[in-house]
Parts: sequence; structure tokens; C-alpha cells
Amino acid sequence: MGSRRGWVVAIVIAASLIAFAIRASTQSDVTDADLDRVNNGRTIAIGALTGDRAITRLSLETYVARVLAGEAEQNAPDAELEALAIAIRTYATFNAGRHGRDGFDLCDTTHCQVMRTATAATRRAALTTAGQVLTWRGAPAEIFYSANCGGRSESAAAVWPGADLPYLKVVKDDVHDDDVPWRYEVALHELQTLLAQKGFAGDRLKDVRVVSHTESGRVASLRLSGLEPDIIAGDQFRLLAGPRDLKSTAFSVEKHGERLEFTGRGYGHGVGMCVVGAGRRARRGEGVRDILSQYYPGLVVTSLDSLPPRFRTDPFTTAVPAETRAGRPDPVAVGPALPARPPAAGAPASSIAAAGGTPGAVVPAGSMSPVTIRGAGSAAPELQQTAVRAQGAMARALGVSASPIVIEVHDTVESFRQATGKPWWVSASVTGQTVDLAPTTLLAQRDGIELTLRNAVAQAMVAHEFTGRPEWMRVGAGRYFSRLTPISVPDHKAKLKCPADAELTLAISAAAQREAESRAETCFARALSAAGDWRSVR
Repeated sequence: MGSRRGWVVAIVIAASLIAFAIRASTQSDVTDADLDRVNNGRTIAIGALTGDRAITRLSLETYVARVLAGEAEQNAPDAELEALAIAIRTYATFNAGRHGRDGFDLCDTTHCQVMRTATAATRRAALTTAGQVLTWRGAPAEIFYSANCGGRSESAAAVWPGADLPYLKVVKDDVHDDDVPWRYEVALHELQTLLAQKGFAGDRLKDVRVVSHTESGRVASLRLSGLEPDIIAGDQFRLLAGPRDLKSTAFSVEKHGERLEFTGRGYGHGVGMCVVGAGRRARRGEGVRDILSQYYPGLVVTSLDSLPPRFRTDPFTTAVPAETRAGRPDPVAVGPALPARPPAAGAPASSIAAAGGTPGAVVPAGSMSPVTIRGAGSAAPELQQTAVRAQGAMARALGVSASPIVIEVHDTVESFRQATGKPWWVSASVTGQTVDLAPTTLLAQRDGIELTLRNAVAQAMVAHEFTGRPEWMRVGAGRYFSRLTPISVPDHKAKLKCPADAELTLAISAAAQREAESRAETCFARALSAAGDWRSVR
């Protein structure tokens, strides 16, 4: 009898909440308290990447309302707001824990999603769509959106190589015919200064020319005449040149004397929903489902309450488990909207992988300095033994004491990329005394787990000594000292050009990365032979 009464009460409560949502959605005085009533306890921790780094925990629906105020058009029609609310909630659900190593879920900048003070309209949209997310194969989908696609959306794989997501392909958007192209001019010497700050070498930037395009017609790569490296990916160039001025990669470029003129369309990376396009579709009468199916074909609008508990319970600081990504190609390198951008330089590397990593056991390292393994599950003890071995070998080779090290093991390449900002072809990333590892199954197919760890640990041990010096020294030292067989030292008279920093940090392909790292090792070997001590390498 008691059980039946409980079901009746639950049904009454659910009906009341639905009635409240319908009633409130037609009113203008929706408050955060109203959103909390339909939130079912889901919260999200929001932090800052700069300043006092204060962390605020909000109900998920309050967060959606505030992001809507930051990402939607002013005076946006209801259908645009509601479609975007579902996209924002989906992004937050999938990326919860993205900044886990900083102590929160998502930041409040364009690296994640921008928040502003919620308005009556954004609260209504959040309330009307409360709990709704886009799913792919029964789990929250990884999605992106941008301000204006300029008439054709971009595929995720074109921006983040390897992100072959079937619902984020090139799609024609027929509501941009009247868009006015944007223009941007910059002096060659000004652009060279920006590129030099990011590690590009060379005496003078002579010209910039488009080399290739993506399927959508955006710039895939450009040639930088006079600089090294002389090839750069289109999205990397846009970020370095300044996304506020170079609004998208859908541009052409012409040289006029010592100045460059860029003419383009759209604003943002162009992947997924086009916010401006969604508004225009809403104004011509298209509904929420029509808008979502235009930009996310194949995805299904689903209630969070109908998904497994890991997607709908508190605490919300949890990354989407790897098993929910079944069917995705691997390796896959996907990231933020912007879209994807890596964590701020100097962000603290702490206790948990930013995405995909799960809290792992801290395994004692015996007589060696402690090694902390996180995210490896049952493989942690074996990996810890391998790490201790690598740590000891590198300490002896370098003649330094081993210090505590944290190893974050990622279960997917996408979580590795989200945490580090590195492309899919990179195996390990070192920040201070923290080493992020790509999935161990991939490492076994590449250089092997032990060699990867030796390289990463060696880089961590020499990093402090090489602060402010060219990147090839740290990378070269890692490769040189991690070798199981010595590398032959080139003759000092032989011509050898050490890689510029950008060749190692902004490589345009896996092959380019390997070639630059190989030259870095050769340069280090020759410099070490001349100096006699690795600390004296210049």
C-alpha cells in the first residue's frame, strides 16, 4: 500500500512540474528559483582561467540561461533561443569535467561557453527545454556551435583532424545570401611580430598565400613566405592573427605592397549550429526540431532523466565515460568549440584528468620518489612499475634526483586533446611534474609505453634548466636520453638546421611533427657533444 502511495505522489509531483513549466514558459518573470525547481539536483561548477579563479556552482538550468545570454543574438526569437539552449546543455553535459584539473567543470570564456546575466527570455528558453539534450547512440553528443557559418557549415574533422563525427559534416545553410563580406587589413611586419611570438623564425615575412581549402571552402593551410616553418593550418593562423579581426577561415587574401587584405564571410569555426542562421530560420517560421535537424542531422533530442544515472546525478563534475562513445572512430581529436582552444598557459595541473580521465589509485613507489597514476584503472599497478623504471633510468642518465610525478592516463584521444590542447598524433604532454598520456593501447602501437614514459619524464626533468631556451632543446633532450640505443652524433661541420619552436608546437601534420622532433634530437646530440654537459647546451 505504501509503495503504491509513493508512485501516486511521484506522478502528482511530475505533473505539477510539467504544468509549472508550461505555465512559466508563457510568463516573463521566470527566476533562477523557478529553474532550480525543474533542475532535479543537477549542478555544474564554473571557474575562471584568470584573476582570482573563483569557482561558482550553479544549477544546470541556471547555467544554460546565463550562457544563452552570452551566446545568443540580442532579441533572438524563441525558437532560436530554445534550440541553442538544448545545444548549450548538451555541450555542458558532454564536457563536464573538462577543467577538472583546475577544480571545476567549465570555464566562463570562449574556451568553453560565455556567460552573461540571464534575461527573462533566456530563463524562459531554459525552462521550456529543461533537461533536453542531443544524443548520439544513447549518450550526450559532442557538439559545437558558432556565431555565423557564412552560408556553409564546417565539418568537425576539418578543424580538429580525426574528429570524424557523422553528425558534424559540411551542410549548406541557405539563409546567408545577403551577408556582407568582412574585410581585414594588416601590415606584413605586424603579422610577422605576432607569428614570431609563437615561435616562427625568419628574417622577414614576404607574403601569405592560401595553399589548400577544406570541403566547405574554408582555408585549410597557408604558406608564409620567408618564415620557418613556412606552412601553417588555417585555424591556427586565424588564432595567431587574432579571431576578432580574422573572423573565420572562410577568406581570401591579397597582397598590396607591404600590406595584406583579407576578405571573408562568417564568424567562428563554423562547426555545428550557426547561431545567426538559427535566428533567421526561426524568423521564417522553422521550429526548434527543424533548426536542430538542419545543423545536427542524425542526433535525437532526449531528456536527461531518461539517460543512465551517470548523466543525471550530482555531483555533475564527471566526464562522459568512454563506453558511451562506442562506435566512434579512434583516434579522434575533438575539442572545444573553439572553439577549440587549449587551457590557458600556466594553468595548474592538479589531481584529475580534465576529460575522460577518472580518479585513479595513488600507487606507492617504494624506495623511489612517489609516482601517482590516475585514470588507468586496473592497469595502474603495472603502469606504475613501468613509470618508476623510467623515472629511475632518466634520473641516472641526467644525474639528477627523481622528484614526485603525476601521470594522467586518458582513455580516449579526445579526452587527451581536450586536457592538453595537443593534436591526436602526440603521445604525451608534459606540464611541470604532470605527464598526460594518450590511451595506452595507442602508445603500444606507436613507440611503446616505456619509451614514451622515458621521453616524457626526461622532458620534465630538464624543463626547469631549459626555461627560456629554444623548444628543440627540451624535446631533443627527451628523445636523446630516452633512447635505448645511442644516436650517432653528426659532424659539427655538417649543415644542420634546428627546428623553430613553431615547428614543434604547431606542426601541421604527424609527419611534420616527427621530422621536426627528429631534427631536435640531432641538434641536441651535436650540442651535447660540444658542451659535454646537458645543462650547458645552448
